[in-house]
Amino acid sequence: MFRQHDVHSREGDLLCIADQLTMCSERDGHTHVIQLVGELDVRTAEVFEDELKRVEGTDARKIIVDLSELRSIGYDGLKVFIHANARSRGNGNRLTLVRGPDNVHKTFETTGLLSRLPFAADGDDRLLVQGHLSKVNVVVSRPVQRWAGSAG
Repeated sequence: MFRQHDVHSREGDLLCIADQLTMCSERDGHTHVIQLVGELDVRTAEVFEDELKRVEGTDARKIIVDLSELRSIGYDGLKVFIHANARSRGNGNRLTLVRGPDNVHKTFETTGLLSRLPFAADGDDRLLVQGHLSKVNVVVSRPVQRWAGSAG
């Protein structure tokens, strides 16, 4: 039987918890970019929300969440963006979302959130994130049943 585990780290280190999401989180000047790769759902939304709140607690003037590599988003992921947008409106409108693939974008459209969330204008999204990613990798992956060389 697998046992879920969390490994927390300081900025710049690798963070692993059970499930399938990778976050690349990097600060460049007054802009902080978080790129999501994989699935944002009930199992992964909390770790993303924790990172987003950590970034919101900094003096970054612009917070960009890049959804271009997100494969899917569930209700819990959508809730994170609804709450983040409300916090952003009360704190200088720092949040900007970069459009995801068609299926992810369609989820925002179908739920009526596309017009209510701060998506970058078409054409601006690649310019927003170009050259901003790679300093911090947060990996959310499935736990390993047995480590190589371990007894059992």
